[in-house]
Amino acid sequence: MSGEKQTAGSGTSNIQHSTPNIQSGNSDEMLTKKELAARLKVTIRTIENWQREGFLPYIKISSVVLFHWPEIIEHLKANFKVCRRGVVRPRS
Repeated sequence: MSGEKQTAGSGTSNIQHSTPNIQSGNSDEMLTKKELAARLKVTIRTIENWQREGFLPYIKISSVVLFHWPEIIEHLKANFKVCRRGVVRPRS
């Protein structure tokens, strides 16, 4: 054997979807740019662009930037929608 693990029932039940689990984590959790990027499955540079464009609420204390996870979720739900082709655009 080559050391690979095989699992019983290799049908569709073992498939993981790539949609981020936006509800995970502590409800009062504060995240760094790196943690937020990982949770939203984007790059840190994308987080910085979204900050600059006003797409993400954040708290800055000196040089430390933090994101309150519940506020991020509410802000995204209130201001963005998923379009037909999966493109996310700001609501008018």
